[in-house]
Amino acid sequence: MAVCIPFLGVQNLEQTVLWYESLGFRCTGSNRYWDPGAALTWAQLEWEDAAFMLFPYPAERTNEVRDAGLFFRVNSLNDLVERLQTRAKIIELTEEPFSNKREVVFEDLNGFRITLTAG
Repeated sequence: MAVCIPFLGVQNLEQTVLWYESLGFRCTGSNRYWDPGAALTWAQLEWEDAAFMLFPYPAERTNEVRDAGLFFRVNSLNDLVERLQTRAKIIELTEEPFSNKREVVFEDLNGFRITLTAG
C-alpha cells in the first residue's frame, strides 16, 4: 500500500512544531531522533495516524497565497475546537446535530488552511 504524506514549507519550523503540539498533534519523527543536538531540518506531525511533514522554507521565497491545505477525517474532535479558539483563526465551524458531523476549518500560524471533520 502506498502512503502519501504532504510536505509543507514553513518559515519557523521550531515554532510551528510547538504550535501544533499545543493543539494535541504528535511529533512522530524528525532529524533529531538520530541527532538530538542538530538544527531541526524536518518534522513529521500526526493526528490519529494521519501525518504531514514540515520543512524550513525561507521567508524571502514565501508569497502571500498559501496554495496548499490539509484535510483530516478523524474519529473525534475532542477538545480541539476549544484549544483552537485561543490559538488560531477559525474560518468555519459546522455542527450537524442530526448526523453528529462536526467540522472545523482553521488557519495555522503559517497561513495554511486545515480542515478536520468527525462523525
